[in-house]
Amino acid sequence: MLFVLFVALYTSRVVLNTLGVEDFGVYNVVAGFVTLFGFFNATLSSSMQRFYNYEGINDQVNGYYRVYSTGLIIHLALYVIIFILLETFGLWYVNSVMVVPDDRLFAANIVYQSTVVSMFFIILQIPYMGAIMAKERMDYYAVVSMLDVIMKLIAVIILPYLPFDKLIIYSLITLIISIFDFVCYYIYAKRKILIKKNGWNIDKQLFNSMLSFSGWNLIGTFAFLLKGQGLNMVLNVYFGPIINAARGVAYQVNGAINGFSTNIATAFRPQIVNTYAQGDNDKTKYLMFMESRVCYALMCLLTIPIMLELDVLLPLWLGDAIPANTKIFAILVLIDSLVCTLNTPCSQVAFAVGRINKYQIATSLVNLGLIPVSWLFLYLGYDAVSVFVITIIFSVVNQLVCLIQLKYIFPYKLRDYLKTVIVPCCVMTVVLPIIPFFVHNVMSFSILRFLLVLVTDVIGGIILMYFVVLSGKERLKTVQYVKEMFFRK
Repeated sequence: MLFVLFVALYTSRVVLNTLGVEDFGVYNVVAGFVTLFGFFNATLSSSMQRFYNYEGINDQVNGYYRVYSTGLIIHLALYVIIFILLETFGLWYVNSVMVVPDDRLFAANIVYQSTVVSMFFIILQIPYMGAIMAKERMDYYAVVSMLDVIMKLIAVIILPYLPFDKLIIYSLITLIISIFDFVCYYIYAKRKILIKKNGWNIDKQLFNSMLSFSGWNLIGTFAFLLKGQGLNMVLNVYFGPIINAARGVAYQVNGAINGFSTNIATAFRPQIVNTYAQGDNDKTKYLMFMESRVCYALMCLLTIPIMLELDVLLPLWLGDAIPANTKIFAILVLIDSLVCTLNTPCSQVAFAVGRINKYQIATSLVNLGLIPVSWLFLYLGYDAVSVFVITIIFSVVNQLVCLIQLKYIFPYKLRDYLKTVIVPCCVMTVVLPIIPFFVHNVMSFSILRFLLVLVTDVIGGIILMYFVVLSGKERLKTVQYVKEMFFRK
């Protein structure tokens, strides 16, 4: 993960320097607009993994293949719908509404079309990737992730030396990498997991169940993505691609860090589904609480030194090509990400239960409400920073709504959640920054200051995670694991 983090940050710097701030902003908003229509991707990904886990409990070979066959048909049908929307409404929006310099409109259209094709392979790989994740083959998932970032690293190294338009070339390279990822997941899943070869096995009842579940999931996923990519489009209308570039850099910082907690959450998801499917509600609740604490603590440990030392890190990372407002955007995005980290475990439990209609409607109303409120503030003359502050407020409200709605479908006490999750997270948030903040203020601007902030943050984070975040049993297991790792005879 550290390798992936550093490569992701380095590739962002090279791409920004090679494309320039304006082209980087164009790529961010155009590709992001296509991603908005790709909400089917995230929706069906979680749905596929859930049904793999449920069907695999009784009959792994036939159950997995039924889910695969049925899910693949749904994916292909939905991509046709997405394609029609993208090539009609989407194409009109890019050419008529989106703020793109006239001399970059042709390049923007090439980026748009290559992203549309790339999305085909991203959506098509979900049945195969879902099977790999349901079987908890995290080692192979990590290998593909490593290969993905290595290819991106090679691409950005050679990008400055390639002829033709750099923005167009970069979008085509991204397409090639998407095809490579699809091939990797396809070959492994077909050979190691989905090995049945006696034809397709379409289950009509399963088809209806998957479509119904995905439909409700679709509502929540669309609202969540609209919260991100919709705001990107709103900012583009008011401020142009330069602000999109700053926002894109901020979210790349967040994405690189968020990968750590995302991988932990990915490892928890099949366990949560399996324990609930087996009727073990206590174990499911324990996993939800533990995932919430661990993911939040890890994100807190990673974000504090970055927020304090962005003045050092941004020039090291991006050189002189730092878009205006990048620092404040990055800080606010990281704070929002900390809040959203607590949402993932709750959503995983809700999806494991399956009765997500009221849950999704309630959370979607909160997320969708962010767009008109943000638009209103911009209309009244507030700057772009206000949108990020409003986003944090809505994320807090959304988390409260999630917790309340979850009580109606899963047996847990809100009091237990506050005591077991919120209190340790609040202690971590308040106590951990104290020493790094002191070091940051008493020392002058330098690399040495950054290193000391980092060291004090890591040491303090480990101590707090051990004594505050982990329970007594978890501390004993941690000590036992460390002894086995480092003191083997």
